Amino acid sequence: MDVSRLAEALDVLVPEIMGHCGTPGLSIAVGVGAEVALARAYGLADLATDRPMTVDTVGPTGSDCKPYTGVAALQLVERGLIGLDDPIDQMPLVNPHGERPITLKDLLTHHSGLGPGLGNWDRVPPAPLGEHLRRVLEAGRSDAYGGSLLPFWAGRVGERYQYSNLGIAIIGYLVELLNPDGVSFPEWVARRVFEPLGMDSTCFPPAQHPDHVPAELLARRSTGYATLPGYHFPLPPLYPGDYPAGSALTTPSDHARFVLALLNGSGAVLDPATARQMITAQAPGGTLLGPSQDISVGLVFNVFGGDHPYIGHGGEYPWGWGHFTRAWPGPQVALVISANQYDLGDFTLSHRPSHQAGRLVAEIVTAWVHGADPRPRRDPVAARSYLAGLLVGDRLTTRFGIASEPAPEDVAGLARAAIVAPGLGWDPEAFRQAVGQVRLSTLPDAAALTRRELPDHELALLKQQLGVPGFGTLAQAK
Repeated sequence: MDVSRLAEALDVLVPEIMGHCGTPGLSIAVGVGAEVALARAYGLADLATDRPMTVDTVGPTGSDCKPYTGVAALQLVERGLIGLDDPIDQMPLVNPHGERPITLKDLLTHHSGLGPGLGNWDRVPPAPLGEHLRRVLEAGRSDAYGGSLLPFWAGRVGERYQYSNLGIAIIGYLVELLNPDGVSFPEWVARRVFEPLGMDSTCFPPAQHPDHVPAELLARRSTGYATLPGYHFPLPPLYPGDYPAGSALTTPSDHARFVLALLNGSGAVLDPATARQMITAQAPGGTLLGPSQDISVGLVFNVFGGDHPYIGHGGEYPWGWGHFTRAWPGPQVALVISANQYDLGDFTLSHRPSHQAGRLVAEIVTAWVHGADPRPRRDPVAARSYLAGLLVGDRLTTRFGIASEPAPEDVAGLARAAIVAPGLGWDPEAFRQAVGQVRLSTLPDAAALTRRELPDHELALLKQQLGVPGFGTLAQAK
């Protein structure tokens, strides 16, 4: 697949997306087949020093490292050390709602009945994993707001999808207990996952702390920012007790190599049949908030159907980073995005800026995967001017049902008289062209014009009010 057009599209659109979302820096990798075909980085890894974001900048994955833990557990399954349907009897993990024992597959598909805790964070590195888990299970209380927000046990075993950081941490502890090398969870993952795939910029420490992370990697880590409109806060570090659910560090290129190994069944870390099982629907899926009819779950990965099936995961590391993965098994394409932003907006909202930047970039790559030319049809200045012209034309004619259109000299006068904010740019010809195209009498006709002028991935950006705020309503009309 030719990535040159995708690279051009990203270079134009990503800086605008970052400005729209207030994202300091963003790094992207696109893998095709067995190789990373494209890597790009934009913005700053550190605002105070103007250190640029690069393709070698390391960032926390948050929950996007859960598939590493899943692969490590499945390696033990392949060695016959535990079965997918075996009860977890290595520790006191008993769902009080019943009706049967919890199995490894229940944990891998988030069907154990454990509620969606946040990861048991603290300002100091956590106790050893086994000690931490015993303490949490004995307390039987979720962490968010002192246990008052989320239930610790949310239902019967196998009853429904409930995303659980604690469940993935328990899987990590099983890897630590059962691996034949007798090593810690971080050491097993380093030996059996990262080294075979050449993931030299990746580690999975108990804590992102100098005691556990090589100095060279910490030096390459971006500075994370908690954001609110107009604010960027570099908050003090936090560490998850449930660390196999979210403490890894990597680059998008390294993570893309990992995802490609599963898509193409290379056998480097899992047998091809096991890898297919991991990325194939195994149970009803959902989100952190609960089940969703639109999503299935494989073994850790979310699985999406439709005409162009894909898998995905994502993660955030408080309070400063976001990580996003989307991959298409058919064409064997993987997209990975890392950003040094964690928005402080409402909990679990998928359109807060720290999610939104990754999702908007994903629309561009998705268009390319589906065979479309993702490059904007106009440069950014012309595109904004054109969309402004469509708005003005609509307001002067069709919004009020006025059949006549403005005279050409009137439109030219509007273009000359426009007062444009410094740095925004202005293309009067694109504006005049757009105003002149609005000769419509119905909203569906106007929506058809918009869809004709903008490809699907640009419509997705428009729906998020990128470029011209408020114009998304017209684009969404069917």
